[in-house]
Amino acid sequence: MMRPMMRGEQPGVQGRAETGTGPDAGQPKRPARASDDQLPSVSAQVQVAETAGVRVPIVLAGAAAWCWRILVVLGAFIALFELLSRLMLLVVPLLTALLTVALLAPMAGSLRRHGLPRVAATTITMLVMLGLLGSVGFYVVDRAIADYPSLADQASKVVSQGQKILQRPPFSVQASSLTNISDTINRQLNAHRGQIASGVISAGRTALDALTGLVLWLFLTVILLHDGMRVWDWIVRLFPRQAESRVRGAGQRAWRTLTGYISGQFIVAVFHGVVIGLSLLALGSPLVAPLAVLVFVGSFIPIIGAIVFGGFAVLVTLVAGGTVKALILLIVLIVENQVEGHVLQPFVVGRYVRLHPIAIAIALTAGSLLQGIVGAIFAVPLMAAINASVNFLAGREDIDGNSLPREPERAD
Repeated sequence: MMRPMMRGEQPGVQGRAETGTGPDAGQPKRPARASDDQLPSVSAQVQVAETAGVRVPIVLAGAAAWCWRILVVLGAFIALFELLSRLMLLVVPLLTALLTVALLAPMAGSLRRHGLPRVAATTITMLVMLGLLGSVGFYVVDRAIADYPSLADQASKVVSQGQKILQRPPFSVQASSLTNISDTINRQLNAHRGQIASGVISAGRTALDALTGLVLWLFLTVILLHDGMRVWDWIVRLFPRQAESRVRGAGQRAWRTLTGYISGQFIVAVFHGVVIGLSLLALGSPLVAPLAVLVFVGSFIPIIGAIVFGGFAVLVTLVAGGTVKALILLIVLIVENQVEGHVLQPFVVGRYVRLHPIAIAIALTAGSLLQGIVGAIFAVPLMAAINASVNFLAGREDIDGNSLPREPERAD
């Protein structure tokens, strides 16, 4: 006996469903198709967040949260930089002492490994360093005093020749105008004699600060060279016990990077100083020793140091020896900078300082803008040490600087 068909039921479907016969027998039932008014809306809706009763787009709320946190971090950095700026008389000798100890540590360690006590090794290392600095400084000052009069005479001749060139076509500057410029300079110097005197007093204060910094640098260098490991152990013990091993490893990575950087940069600086010094000596230029030492010191500023201070040597050669000798020295400067960029930097410094050239350029620019030449000298080694520590703490490198494989991502 057949039952009556229900409303909305297709004929023949019920029979197949009940008896389990037909092509769809044993298959799961398909869900009923929803009507158009039951489908979810596909129109995009902006997510909003309610803050203090105001409905704000969630993107704007997230951006605001990021912004105030970034401002807090920037404020902390600005406060730290302001504090360090007020303590420059301490910061500069401390950083200089760290670089000096990083350069002298291999020598002191070698003496200790050969059986010398720690005090004797430190004393011998310091005496060798001071002896070299004193000898070079005395020779440079002596040659500067001896060569300066001839350089001044050559400069006067160059100025007079320049005046003659300016009086000829196409410049056609009148001699009276050049004389008026010289008289104006003299009048300004006489009118501001009081300011010049105050400048001399300021220079005296600067000399006193320099002397204080020199004494502090010597003291810190001796202490760190003799007892640096104990100082570092004391610093590590200030951190929580569970973080001591990580902090110690990060410090060792930073110190190895700093030691490798300053050793490699010292080789680069010696290369530049010797090449420029021999070139100046062959060309018969004055102030050979002062200019060579100036190029040596400037070479501790990566990328631009040797070029800038070498350019000063080219200028002195131009004044003293003429255009041809200046061009020869300029060619030598370009060639040696190519040798540095393609040989010395990659193989001597690059294996310790793993920084992209863009990062080095940014560090140099920021350091020079903030603290002048002092900031330019310390910017790159500090960034290299920080980069090595961060890579170790993040698990990208081991204690020796070797890259570590990334851990496989866990499946959820």
